[in-house]
Amino acid sequence: LGEVIISSLVCLVYFLLGKFELQVVLGTLLGSAVTVANFAVLTFSVNRAVDRYLELRGSREMSEEEAEAFAKEHTMAVQNAATKSFILRTVSMLAALVAAFLLTDLFAPLATAIPLLMFRPILYALELIKPKGEKK
Repeated sequence: LGEVIISSLVCLVYFLLGKFELQVVLGTLLGSAVTVANFAVLTFSVNRAVDRYLELRGSREMSEEEAEAFAKEHTMAVQNAATKSFILRTVSMLAALVAAFLLTDLFAPLATAIPLLMFRPILYALELIKPKGEKK
């Protein structure tokens, strides 16, 4: 929803400035598609890393010391998964920007960049409007 709102605002601003063209729509769609895909990859990779961690842990009860030792032993695997996901997502964003700048007859570079740059602010806004006590 956040990406739809941002993309609509980008198109509206271009329209109000008299610069609205097909390249703006295509650039906005490219930036939004990559951003939504990045969010999906982020969600999938974090869930997969946590699931692996919980699978290794099992359902047995652990003392605080055992839980701490287990966490220390397996923290790097979770961090490595997160790092790989971050690199993949960053490369995909850079590829979209490079494509927009190289193919200016197809994409408006600024219209592509804005949805890509709004990924974190949208996530932050979602955290702010989330009802208190709701699980993340």
